[in-house]
Amino acid sequence: MPELTKFTPVEPLKSNRFIIKFNKEVTVPEYLFRSFKIYNEGEKLIFKTKMYQTVNYSFNPADLFKITSVTIEYLDPIGEVVNGLNFDVQGSNLSFKNDYSDDSLSMIDFQFVINPETMKLIYKNS
Repeated sequence: MPELTKFTPVEPLKSNRFIIKFNKEVTVPEYLFRSFKIYNEGEKLIFKTKMYQTVNYSFNPADLFKITSVTIEYLDPIGEVVNGLNFDVQGSNLSFKNDYSDDSLSMIDFQFVINPETMKLIYKNS
């Protein structure tokens, strides 16, 4: 008879369960981030994210150059942090535009070059 092995259940992460934090010198409410993307351009790793501006919070563009590190925390179904990524950034870009002819939400687009030597996985439940 074959030996039975114990089944270990796996729960995949959902793409809409995350929070993003910048280093402590730049405080942005973590619930304002709408999306992010990490990809490579040749030998460079790029991190892009978008965030809402609200009546209670607007990002000061002068703070862009104070951002030196990023933490992405992935959440389980009840909102607990289960793991994530932490990395330093080497370069940054910011873009936002408002227009009276457009009634969409006010968003800020960030783009950072990641220092790959600083990229670390975070595991909260290990």
